[in-house]
Amino acid sequence: MMPSVYNLLQRIYKYFGKAQSPKSSELRPENLVRLCRNRVDFITIINEAINYPNQNWDQELVNRVIQCILEDADSDISVYSSDTLDPLDRGHALAVVAEGISQDNFRSSRGSKRKPSCTRGSLIIPTSCLPKTTFYDFTPENNLDFYPANQHHFDLTINDVEELAVALLNGINQRIIAWSILGNDGKFAGSYRLQAAIAYSHCLQAFGKLNLSVPPSGWEDGKTITALEQIDTLKYLAQTVAVDSPNLDA
Repeated sequence: MMPSVYNLLQRIYKYFGKAQSPKSSELRPENLVRLCRNRVDFITIINEAINYPNQNWDQELVNRVIQCILEDADSDISVYSSDTLDPLDRGHALAVVAEGISQDNFRSSRGSKRKPSCTRGSLIIPTSCLPKTTFYDFTPENNLDFYPANQHHFDLTINDVEELAVALLNGINQRIIAWSILGNDGKFAGSYRLQAAIAYSHCLQAFGKLNLSVPPSGWEDGKTITALEQIDTLKYLAQTVAVDSPNLDA
């Protein structure tokens, strides 16, 4: 199969850094967000990496990074671009919504609440931390069900998974890679509601008022969730009803 134009350009940028393209800002993100679903495994890795006495990493810890954070994959690992290392960055918020929107307990139409154990961890990784054996490709078409995150979606191709795992451990240990724990309101600072509110605010600026009868112009259906369902879920997660002001005379 012939490599895509994006892939070819990315490799040129990666090795030479001199090519110019109207897509350059998309092809060269400052940071990449990786979401991990198992909070317990995630925070254990973070704590061990921070407190490790040196950077001669134990193979068992490297293997857990590969299993938990990279999910034993070597290609097509979804990540999202973020302008900053702050978990309140809009790119981080869009990533959180995009990663969880298709789950039943994230959607109002399913009628189920997220359990206290429904938590995630996120890594915000400067692209400068990635080893030369890892490539990132701009792939908006691979973002599944939250259209506003399309332009932030990238895929990682990993030619040496252990080298990437070690690079992640080094970055966490040196406080170069940022991390966050996401959960339900009242328990974690990086709550789902806060992340959804940031994403909602961005969508208001980008698309105008969001209503549940007609999606904004340009907002497309996802692979399994329609545009209106996406908006309904976003408003549900952000709990916009709780902050609306129906009585302007009050």
